[in-house]
Amino acid sequence: MDSARVVERFGLDAGVGEWLAACEGLPEPGVGLKVPTGSAAAEVLDMFVLAENDRAELEALWPGADGPGGEWPQELWHLVGCMYRRLWADTDLPAGVWRPWPELVEAQDARVRAASLWAFAAMVPEQLRRHAQRGIDRSVTVATLADVGVQVLRSRRLFGHLSVETAAWVAAQFRDRLFWVGGLQLEPALLGDQGPVGWYPPEEARALGAGFAVGDPVLRLHIPSGGLRPESVQDALERARPFAREQLGVDAVVATCTSWLLDPWWGQVLGEESNIVRFQRRFTLVGEGSPGEGDVFRFVFGMPRVEVERAPRRTRLERAAVERLESGRGLKVCTGWLRLP
Repeated sequence: MDSARVVERFGLDAGVGEWLAACEGLPEPGVGLKVPTGSAAAEVLDMFVLAENDRAELEALWPGADGPGGEWPQELWHLVGCMYRRLWADTDLPAGVWRPWPELVEAQDARVRAASLWAFAAMVPEQLRRHAQRGIDRSVTVATLADVGVQVLRSRRLFGHLSVETAAWVAAQFRDRLFWVGGLQLEPALLGDQGPVGWYPPEEARALGAGFAVGDPVLRLHIPSGGLRPESVQDALERARPFAREQLGVDAVVATCTSWLLDPWWGQVLGEESNIVRFQRRFTLVGEGSPGEGDVFRFVFGMPRVEVERAPRRTRLERAAVERLESGRGLKVCTGWLRLP
C-alpha cells in the first residue's frame, strides 16, 4: 500500500503522507497488528476510561462492528498499521527525544480522526507486558492508560467531535516516556531548552550543583485536570524520585514544570489560598517564559483559538484571564524547577 493512496482517499495533507512514508520504512513490529475485539476490546476501553458518548461512537466504528463504520478499507488499515509500527519502533526511545504524530482532528472520516486510538488499543498488551517486566505497579499502568479518555474528552470539548488531537502526547506513554504517579504525570527527560521548556545556560546550570547540568536527567511534571490539591501534589512528589530510580533506572534530583499555571501573574489575582498559587510557590522560575494565551484558552476555556470576545467569564480564573487580555497585557507559559524529596 502506498501512503499516497491513503492521503488521496481521506483528503489528508502532504505532511501526513511524509509521516506515513517514513513509517513504512521502519522494522516490522515485534507482534503483528491485532486490534482487539470482543471482550478484549471491552477490557482495553475500560482502561482508556472514555466518556460514555465517546466510547459508544468509537465502538460503532470498530473494525468488524455492525454498520458501515465497521467496514474498513485497505487505506484505513494502512494508516493504523503505520501508527502501530511507529509505536513499536519507539518503545526504547531515548529520554529527551520527541516524535511528531499526525494531527487528524479535521479529517472528514471519523475513523481517520480516531485512527490513533486503534493503534493504541493494539499496543496495550505490550504496554502491560513491559510495565510488568519493569516491576511497575499495575495501578500506575492503569492510571496512565486512563489519560487516553481524558485526551479524547478534551478533543471533543475543543472541536465538537470524536478525535484525539493530542495523539502525540498519548503516544509518549506507549514509549515509556509518560507515567501517571499519584496526582501528577511524570515524563523522564534531560535538562535543557526544548521548545517552550526552558533551562539555564550551561555554566549557570552547573553552578546550581550536581544534577542540574544541561543533559542531566530530569522529571518533567504534568498536571492532570483537577490535580492541584496540595496533599495530592506532595504525595506525587514524594513518590516521583523513588519510582523513577527503581522502575525506570533514572535518578533525577530535579523536577521541572512548564505550564501556564506558573505565570506569576496568577499569584496577584487569585490569592494565596488558591491551589494554583500554592503550586506555583513550590517552584523557582527559569527565564521570562513564552506567550501562553493559547494554552490558557485551551485548558481554561476549552477553546482551540484565542478569541477574547467569545470567552466566558463564569469563574474568577476566567474573568481574570479575560480582563488581563482586554487590558492589552499577555499571559505566559513559564518553566519552574524544584528539588525532588
